[in-house]
Amino acid sequence: MVTLSHDAQGQLQRYLRQVKSALRGHPAVDVDEVERDVLGHIDAELAGQAEPVGATSLRAVLDRLGTPDRWVPAEDLPAWRRVLNRLHSGPDDWRLAYFTLAAFVMGFWLPPLGIASLPLARATLAQLDAHDEPIGPRRWLVYPPLVLWYAAFAILLLVGPVAPVVVGLEEVMVDGRLAAVVPWPTWIVAPVIVVLALGIWWVILGLGLGRLRRIVHLVFWPFADWFDRRHARRLSLAGLILALASGAVLISAVTWS
Repeated sequence: MVTLSHDAQGQLQRYLRQVKSALRGHPAVDVDEVERDVLGHIDAELAGQAEPVGATSLRAVLDRLGTPDRWVPAEDLPAWRRVLNRLHSGPDDWRLAYFTLAAFVMGFWLPPLGIASLPLARATLAQLDAHDEPIGPRRWLVYPPLVLWYAAFAILLLVGPVAPVVVGLEEVMVDGRLAAVVPWPTWIVAPVIVVLALGIWWVILGLGLGRLRRIVHLVFWPFADWFDRRHARRLSLAGLILALASGAVLISAVTWS
């Protein structure tokens, strides 16, 4: 085996771990034989180069070998993975990223394509991650659909559950029940009730997300790695402040009227 630099050795070990992970559950494939094939190919490709061989030279060889799941028999791969492998033959291939942006732009006219841009973007990131390859300038092709869809999810998560309160308020405002309970003008009382509901929801949401941080990281990957208990507590605290302030206003309206 050729002598590798420290960085190159780390790259090789990551690749071999990914190969073993991809082959797990495929007993028909001899993992040790595949590892020997990989090492033999690397030796043949890097023979004659000055040692220790650097990470850049090794990366080029690994790129030619293909993704770790290349070693899985084609008939054992799910259909979606076979399609991705055809679209994305290596980390220097931008085709999948271009498909992502094209689907995103066309989605403004054909909504199903817009929806497809989200899994395409995440698949692009997953492929790059499998190659241990930084996204680089491809972010301008992949991030737009992620930002748009994640923002929509975040808004829905933060304010969506308050929608039934708004609907209920419309009903009680029409039949006069709200004015009978709180004699202040409805254009003042209704927003206060909505803020109260929003504050209560944020308290509940913050408590829940504090325990489900990994789900947040997964749903909003790769932008939410920073989210931890502190941010969940701040959300709950903001909700508590909103709830207390709006509740105080409503109590005052009922008491002083």
